[in-house]
Amino acid sequence: MHRATPLNSSLRGYSAGGARGVVDQVDDSKLMQEMGGNFMANETRSGVEAPQNYGFTSVVFDAEKDAMGKIKASAEHFSAFIGGSRSFPVAGSMDDRRHRLYKLEKGDTAMFRGRGDKQQFHLSQDGGFWTAPQDKTVRMHLLQEDSESNATMNQGGGSSGSGGSSSGGHAAARDASGGSSSGGGQQGGQQQNRGQQARYKDGQKSPMFVEVTKDKTRMGGNQCHLALADGKTYLHCHTDKQVYVGAEAGKASFDYLVTLSGPCVNSLGKIG
Repeated sequence: MHRATPLNSSLRGYSAGGARGVVDQVDDSKLMQEMGGNFMANETRSGVEAPQNYGFTSVVFDAEKDAMGKIKASAEHFSAFIGGSRSFPVAGSMDDRRHRLYKLEKGDTAMFRGRGDKQQFHLSQDGGFWTAPQDKTVRMHLLQEDSESNATMNQGGGSSGSGGSSSGGHAAARDASGGSSSGGGQQGGQQQNRGQQARYKDGQKSPMFVEVTKDKTRMGGNQCHLALADGKTYLHCHTDKQVYVGAEAGKASFDYLVTLSGPCVNSLGKIG
């Protein structure tokens, strides 16, 4: 039986139990985000998996370095070594003192970008506030697409990995999430479709939106309604290229509005 002295056990527990360090850079192109950075003195790692909470993801800024390439300011990571093996680190969480939103009230939650961007989505005791500087755009839009199934594999063929051995699970998971594998991404005749890309640029082309910029506030869609708390429409931009004032089209009688210079060509007012 292997004997371990208290000093040996303490050293092994310290070196294999976990670590904190600085983040050099993050690679978010992988289906499981990866981090590269420093751990203990003279210990630099790359390709360290950095799992994200489902439904939320972030990419920290790269480290700031001096002329010699030494890190002077950066985000920090807190990592664990699975099974106590120094060769299997996983970055559990990353934070950045340079940009962190702090001094919040108890119960508050928030999302934010870099401090210079001044973009925050803050749920506070007073309500929810989406904040951005005037040189940015605040936009909510619909894609010109319908939603799809969340299944990650096409139907047909045998099951993938069911009843298999648990040994080598870490390697299998890496292969399934973007690593190289002899199956070419197909197992048992099923194509695995994993991950998704940001869609906000696609949404910028959509005509269905509400948008605020420093120059104007716009809304668009097949039909646009301005309504009051009684649920009734009082200004209606219709698909027939007409603007109805006073009520929703079809809910009242309308006729063309008249100005001192003559009748409007595309604006109608409610009669009565």
